[in-house]
Amino acid sequence: MSFGEVDAAGNIFEKTWWLLQSGWRWGKQTVQGDHSTIAGCGGMERDYSQRFVARVCVAPTRAVKPVPAVDLAARALVVAREVFGDLPYMVDYSGEDLVRFVVMDDGGEFGPFQRHQLEVFGSGLLDLHWGLHMAVVNEVADPLPLAEVVAVIGRVHRVVQGSVYRNLYRKRWSEKRRRHDWRIGVSGRISTIKGQVVWQTLDVPGSDSFARAERRYADCPRIGFAAERLLSRKPDEAAITIVRPVLEELLMHAGYLDVKGSVAAIVAHHQLDAPPRPALA
Repeated sequence: MSFGEVDAAGNIFEKTWWLLQSGWRWGKQTVQGDHSTIAGCGGMERDYSQRFVARVCVAPTRAVKPVPAVDLAARALVVAREVFGDLPYMVDYSGEDLVRFVVMDDGGEFGPFQRHQLEVFGSGLLDLHWGLHMAVVNEVADPLPLAEVVAVIGRVHRVVQGSVYRNLYRKRWSEKRRRHDWRIGVSGRISTIKGQVVWQTLDVPGSDSFARAERRYADCPRIGFAAERLLSRKPDEAAITIVRPVLEELLMHAGYLDVKGSVAAIVAHHQLDAPPRPALA
């Protein structure tokens, strides 16, 4: 083999190696994404007034090309119908990159107040604040309704898997394989006119026997529970793959000791491995 042939073979090898590396980097970036869209969902540790809240945020792992601003409101309205179902919601705000929907509730002597809120962004970000059914009597909160929390996550999970959600932004050829980032939080306390109230029990029979630290009250990290574990999730994953890490860190942040054992009991009680379509109200 002449020197010229050796040199030509070396050039071919270098180009092939460069192409392989470029393809690997592209594939890695496609899977990992930039996580820029979900970054807007922070502040999950905040206290709410008079209402315990489950907050569920989801967004494409990679930044998307938005639809024209004039089309966003109509497409967001269809998403809101999927999320709220038969609940009587109204459009609170509509702009070029954000549409906000709210469900009001009877506030009794204090008048109506907001119970649920959904923000739909042109970036594909959904940010749902769901007011939980938890009464506070004599500064003692009802047990945390884990079934309702799981149902809310499941409802958003189903919406994200469908074409209604994908219609929020312009599609790419591999749209069905697009991954999603999640951030999920549950408020550990609320503020009332008499001070702060924390939840201290769960709505699972036998949960009073779960080992728990005496001086640890429930809280929520600023970016929600298991945030790192909820990045780049495949769109066809079962909802339990999102729910389980959230439950584990929720219990950990409430001072429970045998976290995995407690979550196993919760999953078994609520039959979360194969849940029916829950009805939200």
